[in-house]
Amino acid sequence: MRKKVLGTLAALAASAGGALAQSPFATTVPAIPAMLPPGEMPMPSGDPNALAPNGLPPGGLPTYPNGGAYGQSPFDSPAMERSGLFGGHRSAGNPGLWFDGSYLLLFPKSQPLGYPLLTTSAPADAGVVGQPTTTILQGRGGEVPLGNASGFRLSAGYFRPSDQRIGGEFIGTYMAPVSNNYFASTSSVSNGIPVLARPFLNAGTGAGNGLLASFPTYAYGSALSHVSTQYWGLEANTLVNLYRTAEGDTRHWVLNFLVGFRYNQLAEIIDVTSRGTLLPGATGSYNGVTIDSPTSVEVRDTFRTRNHFYGGQTGFQSQFTSGRFYVGVTGKIALGFVHQEIDITGTTNASNAAAQTSSFGVGGLLANASNIGTYRNDRFAAMTDLNGTLGYQVTPWLIGTIGYNFQHISRVVRPGSLFDGRVDPSVIPSSGSFGGVASASPGFNIKQEDFYLHGLNFGAIIRY
Repeated sequence: MRKKVLGTLAALAASAGGALAQSPFATTVPAIPAMLPPGEMPMPSGDPNALAPNGLPPGGLPTYPNGGAYGQSPFDSPAMERSGLFGGHRSAGNPGLWFDGSYLLLFPKSQPLGYPLLTTSAPADAGVVGQPTTTILQGRGGEVPLGNASGFRLSAGYFRPSDQRIGGEFIGTYMAPVSNNYFASTSSVSNGIPVLARPFLNAGTGAGNGLLASFPTYAYGSALSHVSTQYWGLEANTLVNLYRTAEGDTRHWVLNFLVGFRYNQLAEIIDVTSRGTLLPGATGSYNGVTIDSPTSVEVRDTFRTRNHFYGGQTGFQSQFTSGRFYVGVTGKIALGFVHQEIDITGTTNASNAAAQTSSFGVGGLLANASNIGTYRNDRFAAMTDLNGTLGYQVTPWLIGTIGYNFQHISRVVRPGSLFDGRVDPSVIPSSGSFGGVASASPGFNIKQEDFYLHGLNFGAIIRY
């Protein structure tokens, strides 16, 4: 009995000693229930007291839900990594693909004139410029206004989707031909009233003179002057994004640098035609031969010019959006050369319906043997292109726009600058002095002018 009691006490002592030798902190940690939202990474499994060599639990720190409206961490954003060339963010501003179409209401620069084209007056003044009763019908003030013209501009562009830093665009601009025409006529019933004349200066004496299309008791007839301008261009640019704001910003600003090539063409014409029919009893002259009624004499001068601008260009694009409102500004300058083409023709035709005869002669009034021909010229030139646009975002992909455009070319040749009104009467086929000793007049001289057009645009931008 004694031995059994001693054995039991020894067993209890051994158990108590083992319990006292065990660390009070080495207790089993109960499992922590999952408290994270569905889909998030759970806590790492294994011994929570075990540390990796870097002092962190295996697998690193736990990942918690990302912040922001779209669950994006503000400290680890792809937009931050793919910024503009000089900073900013990727997403806001530049679309991947866009198309821009606009109607243009343009106002080109007036056509300069070296001398008036058509006049009228009392018979005593014979349409001579500077006389008391003379009124200039076409070319008052040394120019012919062209008014407004319609046109369109189309563009398409693309930004590289990987970072939207590099892109390209193509732009086409077209202005439809705009003209200023003047027509006047008299009939045989009016006996040549009122006077219709094409004025010029006698190159020998400097005195004013006029080629008569209608004059009392001498001839009745008509006169037509046509002045026209047409303009269009193409350009291709590479775009480099310099800066853009973050995607989450309610106001976005984008700044792009561009470099490219452009071509622009300016085509213009001045065409003046007068036709006079001799009244009964009147006589005239044609190619040094006397003609009589009812012979008609038609005199026509045509001056055509084409300016082809080729240049490399550089500039900047800036776009700002706030809510649904959009503002865009683009400025470009191009340096290159302008290839100038000039074509001058002049003719005088005589016909007699009663005698069924007709004759054709080279040379008109302002275009004669001394300046008729085709000419070429190349000059250095600079071109400026400015555009400002206001827009409203109708849908996420459509923006309605209204804006202002301005384009300027520093050197062009224009048809109205190719004559100054000085003519030697001996080179005019319908003049009584035709065939005499002539001077080199009208002369030929290329006078450089500048050209600009400006106006409003109304259109839309489609962005993807």
